[in-house]
Amino acid sequence: MSSYINVNLQNQTLAGLKVNVMLFVDDTGSLVYTKSVDINTGEEKPVPEELIEMIESGVLSIKSEDNVISGYVLLDENPMFISCHPILTTKYEGPVKGTLIFGRYLDSALLEKFRETTRSSISMYRIDEDIPSDFQAKFQNFSGSPDRALVEPFSEEKITGYFELMDVSGQPAIIMRADFPRDLYLNGEKALNYMYFFLVLTGLVTGVGVKVLLDSLFVSRLGEIDNFVTRIRSEKDLSKRLTLKDDDELYRLSKEINGMLNEIELAEQELKAQEREKKVLLDSLNELVIFVNPQLKITWANKAALEYMHMDLEKAMGIRLKDISDISSPLVENLKLEEIFLKGNQKSGEFTSEDGNSWFVQAIPVTDDNGRIIGVLETCTDITGKKAIEKLLQEKQIAEIANRTKSEFLANMSHELRTPLNSIIGFSDLLHEQAFGELNEKQLKYTGNISRSGKHLLNLINDILDLSKVEAGKLELEYKEFELVNKLNMIKNLLSPIADRKNIKIEIYVDSNLTSILADEARFVQVMYNLMDNAIKFSQENSPVKIEARKKGDLVEITVKDNGIGIKAEDQHKLFKPFSQVDPFSSKTSQGTGLGLSLVKQIVNLHGGYIWFRSSPGEGSTFAFAIPINWDKRDGESTWLDEKEQNRTDEKEQNRTDKKEQNG
Repeated sequence: MSSYINVNLQNQTLAGLKVNVMLFVDDTGSLVYTKSVDINTGEEKPVPEELIEMIESGVLSIKSEDNVISGYVLLDENPMFISCHPILTTKYEGPVKGTLIFGRYLDSALLEKFRETTRSSISMYRIDEDIPSDFQAKFQNFSGSPDRALVEPFSEEKITGYFELMDVSGQPAIIMRADFPRDLYLNGEKALNYMYFFLVLTGLVTGVGVKVLLDSLFVSRLGEIDNFVTRIRSEKDLSKRLTLKDDDELYRLSKEINGMLNEIELAEQELKAQEREKKVLLDSLNELVIFVNPQLKITWANKAALEYMHMDLEKAMGIRLKDISDISSPLVENLKLEEIFLKGNQKSGEFTSEDGNSWFVQAIPVTDDNGRIIGVLETCTDITGKKAIEKLLQEKQIAEIANRTKSEFLANMSHELRTPLNSIIGFSDLLHEQAFGELNEKQLKYTGNISRSGKHLLNLINDILDLSKVEAGKLELEYKEFELVNKLNMIKNLLSPIADRKNIKIEIYVDSNLTSILADEARFVQVMYNLMDNAIKFSQENSPVKIEARKKGDLVEITVKDNGIGIKAEDQHKLFKPFSQVDPFSSKTSQGTGLGLSLVKQIVNLHGGYIWFRSSPGEGSTFAFAIPINWDKRDGESTWLDEKEQNRTDEKEQNRTDKKEQNG
């Protein structure tokens, strides 16, 4: 606002009105606007310190509607005529909102103008300075009757008149002398003309020269401006505009005031929009936000806090925080707000409320431009869910550590068991082969049992060791290019003795455009061996086991299908879990560790592929996996499909198989 006034209330406005000083004083006696100019040059000058001291002392302040203060003040530079008027409403009613003060120096230029106007010689002396002896004598004569003028012959040619000008307190301030030609006095009746002339002169100097000029040309119209501004302030209606006639400085001032009101109205609308945006933003927060004053009373709260307190903003404002039972304890007792107002330190902390919820509370002191703390902004965040997640993460970390410890233990134990177990298997095979002499039938049977049991235990230990490596992230793949058909036929030959016992035929079909793939050859054999062994193990006698390899984009998809006993829906979740077997009764007839499918899934995933299955009781099962044909090590990470994508693949495969069987 001050920058706007400085730009629009220019010095030329006061210079054009022949006013040196314009001051606005509010109802507390404080200066709210000052302007002082040199009316001859239009340059801005500082307001005299003596005048400011008088304003601060309250001498020039108007206290009632019908009070007006006028008179001279003796300043160091020149005497100044002061006119003080109350700031009232448009109906000239109180209470008084302040004082409007105008001042004009009674300097040599003004005296010269009076001389030209009256065509006489006018002299002026201040009471606070040394004055000539004749002025001193006349000053003593005025003490009895200060309002009268003294007229006496000065010489045969001149008549001299003396009169006093009073200050704002009614005390003499200036003595003036006017010298006129004597022939003016001799015309007409001497006594009447004498009194009339000097009364006119006094009125000209005191009234016409200053007050009448100010009242007629400036004060009345400026009072209209002042009344308009007062009405705007009281009614707070920025839509009204000031209308003044005549094309002069006050008219231009009224235009500037209207322009200023336009800008203020726009700024106020912008501020209201910003306030609305801030309120919407703070109300959108889930945190409780409360602002309290130094008396710990609520001055504002956001929507979340009001809902938590079960009250609206109008009811909450002015209530002491300690008097609200729902949140007073955590916000007041835990943070000790009184210390924040004393020391100005930001505080925060966590606490648990009586209902078991966890909260994070923060209190930030808010200061004004002078650094004085005017309130504290408190935020209270419900961190119950966060604490629960942190607890779950902590428990997860503990479980992962325990799992790694288990894997390391199993790996160490596997290594420790393999060495003596290999010796048992080796020596039992030597005995069974009768390398050291012939054995009877029972001895051969026992040594064969020892060898078979040892090899079964060794397979179990190897599976445990592989699983431990996978879980520890230490199982590394050794990629090698190999012929897919040859590798599948090799695995078929390995399992043929087992399949022949149940008269099971292994059928292999490979796409003609599939020749070789890039993968870990040993792990690929391990995957296929497990899947085909399971298919043979759980198939009915005289039933086929079908292996198909097809190209799907950059992947090779291999399926192993049997017509065996199948898997119940309630047992299918056990698949791919370590040490878990679908049917405990089938495990009595078919040996198994419960690790095969788990290792298969881990190895397929390490290749950047995925695995799925489909099974129905009595109808058999189909297990399938897909891995990249040419694994690019630069990818650095595996690309696994999620469960939904696997299910979609499963459904597509089922539809394709059903159509194939229908067409066959």
